[in-house]
Amino acid sequence: MGNKSTSTERQLFILSLLSQRKSGYTVNEIIDSLKRMADIDATRRMVARDMDYISQNFFVYEEELDGKTVYKADKYALSDMDFSMAEIISLHFTREVLKSYQSLGMAKDALKIVQRILAKMPELSRSATQNIEKMIKIVPEITAEEETDEDILETVQEAVQTSRGLKLRYHTFSTDETMERVFDPYVLEIREGCWHTIGHCHLRNAVRDLRVSRIEDAELTDREFEVPQRFYEEYRKTRFDKLAGENAQEIRVKFTGAAAKLVKEYHAHKADKLEDAEEGLLFYKKAAITPDLVGWILSFGAQAKVLSPESLKDELKEEVRAMSGMYL
Repeated sequence: MGNKSTSTERQLFILSLLSQRKSGYTVNEIIDSLKRMADIDATRRMVARDMDYISQNFFVYEEELDGKTVYKADKYALSDMDFSMAEIISLHFTREVLKSYQSLGMAKDALKIVQRILAKMPELSRSATQNIEKMIKIVPEITAEEETDEDILETVQEAVQTSRGLKLRYHTFSTDETMERVFDPYVLEIREGCWHTIGHCHLRNAVRDLRVSRIEDAELTDREFEVPQRFYEEYRKTRFDKLAGENAQEIRVKFTGAAAKLVKEYHAHKADKLEDAEEGLLFYKKAAITPDLVGWILSFGAQAKVLSPESLKDELKEEVRAMSGMYL
């Protein structure tokens, strides 16, 4: 049984199809291609409506050939169409995502490159891009960040490249304090639109994740360090979402009701494994118990029950008691 599809999905597929063959396609060939290549079920009536819409916005027309009506794209397969529909959609996607990362210098430069490519496209490709903008809206889920000091970022990059330590002043969000630190930056990471550096903090004698925009001053030292083998891969295993901890534990949570559907639909990427259970969903994850993990579980209220470990259950009980006390 084929997939249900929106008219936009069908129209984009049909446009891509017409751009590939100069001789065009009959309605039956379009229906067959939708089914065979995209597993989309469509009727003649659906395709006729799609073609009416497409012809209003693109250079598409009908032609009689051997007693059959054939749909063609006037210029899609010719020299002035230097990008396929799939490539135009990809460029649109790239541009919209990059717009959300403009606080990062390299993203700003990348956006300029994409804009230059789009500006130099032939008229037909530009026309297609404008119509794609109306049909597809991109909503990246990232956090906007203030501008990062380029000099500080460059110093951190050099420290990562040369495996040399840093002396820095860092403003900690949780305590609202600025402190001197000696830090070995193992890697740089872009997460949710922000630069982070992850490495060994000598002040805490532990691995820490520092947001580069909170570094107020950074000085490169002559002290060299070695990055532990497979550091980043191992570090990510202890991170649930934004935060990582020292000890990863096996976490099991049972979700019921609407929460089970929400987790399956929107949060599946957070799990190592999901398993259907009686009247719900079992969520498995090996990670450190951090405030963002606790907050995430609490956000589902009574529809989330921690099965293990005991330490996480105890932490949640304390949090629930504190919350209930606020409303007595």
